[in-house]
Amino acid sequence: MIPLWISVAGLGALLLTLSQRSSSRLPNGGKIVDRRKHARLTDDAASHTTTRKASDVRALVLHQMGFSRGNDPKRYDGVTAHYVVLPDGGIYWLHDHTTRLPAAGGLNSESVSVEFAGNLPSRAGSTNPDAFWGGEKFGMDQLEQPQIEGGRALVDALRRQGWLTHIYAHRQGGPNRENDPGPDVWREIGAWAIRKHGLQWGGESFAVNKGKPIPAHWWGAVA
Repeated sequence: MIPLWISVAGLGALLLTLSQRSSSRLPNGGKIVDRRKHARLTDDAASHTTTRKASDVRALVLHQMGFSRGNDPKRYDGVTAHYVVLPDGGIYWLHDHTTRLPAAGGLNSESVSVEFAGNLPSRAGSTNPDAFWGGEKFGMDQLEQPQIEGGRALVDALRRQGWLTHIYAHRQGGPNRENDPGPDVWREIGAWAIRKHGLQWGGESFAVNKGKPIPAHWWGAVA
């Protein structure tokens, strides 16, 4: 916890130091790697993909993949998302912001989607097999610290671009997405971004397209 007595200037210096220490441990120093020329869509996803104006985009939607293929970015080029964050914290850019992907249900028109690799639990940090979707088939992963740092670095970078004002969970945008992105991603990236950057998330009851609001237990304690 940051002491309440720390000055504004001191807080800024502390956050900068922590950010520099974190990004230095990430692939490419925490920089976003452009893989747009390698990205591909399935025929079904391509048939539901259109273009939009950059001015239409204001939100980031957080997802979990429900699987992990390790840290080789080539194995994620077919993921239907604008960005992916891998277990080692690598951040990869797959599609332009002006590409409207069929990724986030009723939030597609205004959002950029970021997928975190892993099949993550429905209860924060749980190792109970019952907390995982198809754990025997898709594995039982935990959100890695480098992924937290990579996700936060991505939010910081998109915020600096000046367009990002909202952040959502995929479950808010459509049905059958109860644990997407799950409590760990939401707590460490979503709740953190709301606290640090003042991003909007719609409020306690917000959901569209038969989606569901953010559960109370997802908020937890943010580091």
